[in-house]
Parts: sequence; structure tokens; C-alpha cells
Amino acid sequence: MKTVLVLALALSLCACKKYEDGARGPEPVPFKGDWRSYGEMPDFEVFVDVKSISHHDRSGSNLYTYVWMRQEFREPQVDGVSKGVFNRKYARLAVECNSGRMAETAAELRDENDGDIARYDVPGYQWEFQTPEPNTFGADFIRQVCKIMAAKDAQKDKDDE
Repeated sequence: MKTVLVLALALSLCACKKYEDGARGPEPVPFKGDWRSYGEMPDFEVFVDVKSISHHDRSGSNLYTYVWMRQEFREPQVDGVSKGVFNRKYARLAVECNSGRMAETAAELRDENDGDIARYDVPGYQWEFQTPEPNTFGADFIRQVCKIMAAKDAQKDKDDE
């Protein structure tokens, strides 16, 4: 009986390894990206990695524009899930330019020394798209990201000619 249980456990572990072979993890944060200051809010400053603005994502649809955003908080924040203290949040956003909506697809929280506090990835079927109020920081953010993506697309089309 013990032999059967050990054999079953070994087979299931081998099957899991084989299942994960070739699988890629989530999009890594581009720590050395082309980070540019986007603006300041009372509690934090926002930076955008201009090089990360693209239609390409490891597991998402090419219909969206993806971008990495970084928030530098003036005061330490406490993560509600891990209870870790962080000063920096990296967020991967999927933007639907036609509708002006966006969803956070990943978040990585880091402390003041850039130590890893927590990472949260949201599967595509759970993305919650939200539409920012008109004439707000969020609505302007979407407009600017989509404008940069449109310029990149136009340049690509021009280069392909």
C-alpha cells in the first residue's frame, strides 16, 4: 500500500513538472526602463516606462495597449494582504484606447530599498476595466498612453513601407 502511495505521489509530481515545462511566468517589471515623470498627486508621484507601451503581452490580447506605471509614495503604505510596508508600486495596465478604459493586470510592491514586498498578477478573465471620470488625472493618463501608442504604430507602419 505504501509503495502505491509513493508511486502515485512521484507520478503526480513528475506530471506537474511536465505540465509547467515551457510555461513562462508573468511579465517582469522593467526596473531599468525609460521611466518618465507623468505627474504628481498629493500622496505620490507617477512615472511611466515609455518603452513598455506596446500592444504585446505574454498572455493578453493585442487589442489592448499595455504600459508599466510606477508610483513613488511620499509616506510608507501598508499592503492590505501581505501587511508589508512599501514605498513604491509598479503596476502593469491594459488600456482599451477606443473606450478609454483600463485595468490593472499586475502589481508589484517594493520597499524604500527596492526590496520585494508582494507581487499580484490578475488572469485575463478577471481583469476589471474601469472608465475614469472625464477631465481627471486617470482620463488624461489614458489619452497620453494611447497617443504615444498611436505614434509608435504610425512609425511602425512608416518603417514597414
